[in-house]
Amino acid sequence: LGETKGAMGSSLYLREVLGREEVAPPPVNLACERRNGEFVRRLIEAGEARCVHDLSDGGLAIAAADMALASNLGLSLTVTDAPLPALFGEDQARYLIATSAPDDLLAAAEASGVPAAVIGAAGGEAFIVEGLMSIPLEDLRAEYERWLPAFMGD
Repeated sequence: LGETKGAMGSSLYLREVLGREEVAPPPVNLACERRNGEFVRRLIEAGEARCVHDLSDGGLAIAAADMALASNLGLSLTVTDAPLPALFGEDQARYLIATSAPDDLLAAAEASGVPAAVIGAAGGEAFIVEGLMSIPLEDLRAEYERWLPAFMGD
């Protein structure tokens, strides 16, 4: 859930993929941050969110990969508009929420004035972005665990 402007405000993507550092951070809207944060807090307190990850460090792709690896459960994302900004945008006040009752969450979000959409489903043994990639979780985990030692020169 959250609002995205479609800007490529991802320092991780720009740095690691494009080798650039010059991007300005996304603008901060404190009212939006508070509204969305309080909504997510209420979901957690009510036990309506199985898992929540903010999108501020790497965007949707990184948050979804973190959740898939932590749960050892694959997932499939559907990104329809501007896939790079949608997957890697680090706009503030955005969250990825796993729930067993998406219709209830969408209704609660609408009642709270929080933009929300169903963007995927959990299940299987792969990390999938429909039409873009499919990576077996075992391969994703191997790459994730290989990165830091390689970076440190071990």
